[in-house]
Parts: sequence; C-alpha cells; structure tokens
Amino acid sequence: MFDYINKHLTNIRALQTFQVMRYAVLFVTGMLFAQAGLKTELIGLYEKLLFFASVFSFFWVSGFIQALLASHGKIEDGQRSDKLFSVFAIVILFSILSFFLFRVAAGSFIESDDKAVSTIVNLFSFYLLLANPAFLVEYIYLLLNKPKSIIAYGVISFSIQLGLVVGPVFFADDTFIQSDMLYLSICGVVASAAFRFVWLLVLLFKNAELKINTEHIKSLLVIGSPLIVSAILSGSIEYINGFIVQHYFDDTMFAIFRNGAKELPLAMLLANSFSNAMLPKFSDAQQLNQSLAELKQSALRLMHFLFPVTIILMLLSKTLYPILFNASFAASAGIFNIYLLLVISRMVFPQTILIGLKKTNAVMFISLAEALTNIVCSIILIQFAGVEGVAWGVFIAFTMEKVLLVLYLKFKLNISLMDYTSVGWLLFYSATTIATYVFATQVI
Repeated sequence: MFDYINKHLTNIRALQTFQVMRYAVLFVTGMLFAQAGLKTELIGLYEKLLFFASVFSFFWVSGFIQALLASHGKIEDGQRSDKLFSVFAIVILFSILSFFLFRVAAGSFIESDDKAVSTIVNLFSFYLLLANPAFLVEYIYLLLNKPKSIIAYGVISFSIQLGLVVGPVFFADDTFIQSDMLYLSICGVVASAAFRFVWLLVLLFKNAELKINTEHIKSLLVIGSPLIVSAILSGSIEYINGFIVQHYFDDTMFAIFRNGAKELPLAMLLANSFSNAMLPKFSDAQQLNQSLAELKQSALRLMHFLFPVTIILMLLSKTLYPILFNASFAASAGIFNIYLLLVISRMVFPQTILIGLKKTNAVMFISLAEALTNIVCSIILIQFAGVEGVAWGVFIAFTMEKVLLVLYLKFKLNISLMDYTSVGWLLFYSATTIATYVFATQVI
C-alpha cells in the first residue's frame, strides 16, 4: 500500500488531499461542538469569528500565494530560495494590519455586552496574526516537490487542531461554564495556529535566504495586486447575491436561497488546489507546451471524478434536502442543482495559465466583468425565474468569465482551448450534466 502511495502521490494530489482535510476538520469541529451540547449561540459565535477572519484575509492570502507560485519554479535539493523570505515579510505585514483591523471592527459585527464574549473575540484576533503566514507551509512544500511532507504536515497539524479545539468542550465536566469552554477552544485555535507558525519558521530557516529583497517584493506586489482585487471581486458575489435576495424576498425565501446556494465543496476545493499546484509549472516559459499537456491530462482525471459525483447529487438533491433540513427547504434543492452546474466552468483552467504567465491584469479586469454580469443578470432574471434567477445569474457570470479567459488566451497568446482541455470529454460531461439537470428538474 505504501509503495502504491509513494508511486502515485503527486504534488497535485497531495495539495488536494490537504485542502479536503482542512475542510473536513472544520466540518467535524462544528458537528462535535453540537454533539457536546455547546449552546447554539456559542457555536454561532465560533463560526462567525472564523467567517470574519476569512473576510479580513482570504483575498490577500490568495493573491500573494498565487503570486509566489507564479514567480517561483521548483526549489532544487540544497538550494536556498531568495524569494520565500520576501513573501513571508509581505504576509507578516498584512497579517499585522488584519490583526488591528479585526480588533477595531470586531465590536461592529459581534454585538455583545458579555465580557466573556469580548475576551474571546480579542483572543481570537491573534489567530489572524499567526494563521495567515502559516498558509505558506503547504505551498513551500509544493515548491520543494515534497508531496509526502504536505500530507504529513496536514495530518499532524489538523490532528493537533482538532484535539485542542474540540477537547475543552467535549471532555469538560459539568462545573465548567459554557463560555469558558469556548474560551479554552479559542485558546486551542490560537495554539494550533502558533504550532503551524513555528513549523513555517523552521521551514524558512532550512530553505530560504534569510534576507528581504526589495526587488522581489516589488515583483510580488505587481503580480499579486491584480489577483487580490480579483479575489475581492469574485468573493463579493456571494454577499451581493445575498443583498439582492434580501431586497426582493422575505426572510423565509432568504433562508431557502442561502441553504441552496452552495456549490459542491469538493469541486471547489479540488479545482482550486489543482490550479494552484499547477502554477509553478508555468513559471518557466520554455516548458509551456509540456505544462499545457500536463494541465490537460490532469484536468481530465479531475473531470472523470467530479462530473459523476455532481450528476449523482443532482439526482438525489430533491430527496436529500428535506431529510438534511426539513420539508420547508425542499425548494433549496432547485437552487442547489443550478449551482452544481458550475462544475462545467470549474473544469476549464485558463486562469491557471494566465496567472502562471503573470498576465494577472487580464484576470483582474475579467473578474470585474464577471461581478458586473452577475449583478445585472441576477436582477433581470429574478423577474422571470424568482429566486432561482439569482442562481442563474451566477451560472451565466461564471461561464462568461471562463469564456473571456479562453478567448484572451486564444487571441492574445495564441493558446487554444484544445491545448489545455480535453474538449471532447468536456462537451460529453457538460451535455450529460445539463441533461441530468433537466431530468431532475422536470421529471423527478
């Protein structure tokens, strides 16, 4: 078994596995909190803290990681990178800014007169200071071409996180006040982030030149800034759609939409991690044809897995939603099925090539077009299709974004869709998925 893993474990699979582990730990943590009897409002506070931590950092973390991967090829054994410490310095600076902004803004989005809640929020702010730089660890291992280290780091760090976060709540006796349990869990969150941060420092000490290169910082800012803007634009779509639904419908329909407007997490996780893992391949323009062929072959393997999963979920969604929620949320299945169609655009990766080739301004401007298209189409289609019109607006915007990226590659860089996508398989799976959607909507 271990020989099989060693032979078939690639950087792409390792990074995908790592991201699935991250998602699974977050899901299991919430589930165990509920099973341990933690009050719903305290679980809600924990989830809200994680949510706003992401709001304050997801865009710049994503932008600088992609900039690092696009500007850095493989790190050879024994080689000390002269760029890693520079990106570390940038991420530390942004983490400090996020730390102070979070502490200043926390009172406006978490309203409570309870001193225990204020203490929990202030403690959690240190998570932003430590966790955001630690996101570099798995990508440094990616550049070092050490997929087994990515898996080992994931298993160790997420096991520690789960134990430290869930332990205080799950094993506390009846004498503990519940807010104290959550406080200890937040201590666990910060401690697990500190563990990752120390791991990062050790990794940098072994593999980086411990000096800041201003030219590298300028280069990372030039490449990363458009990607940060792009991430903000793409990330804002979820919130904009929420405001649109809230404006046109009541709270009941808003809840139905929110519970249905969920893209298949597995598709998003695997596609994004696959895209990031491929970025260093395109940092060397001389290897472009080889990198395109590898992207095409690897993307096809992802299609063979994700399209069948999507089709099965489409067929089962009307049955599953009333069971997982209740009968009132049966209408959410229709919205969910539309979101499942996003897998079609997810399986085309022109953005990977453009970011790898450092054409990040194009990605930014096309993301702006995507956000504007989403708003316009959602407002128009809501008049004809009700709340599902917002979901169709998302589908149209995502599809248009990929079409524009594909056209840019074709006419600006002379890279055809067939160079990096198995078009025949994509058309087959897309047609099958759309036919399944029609069947699930009109027949079942």
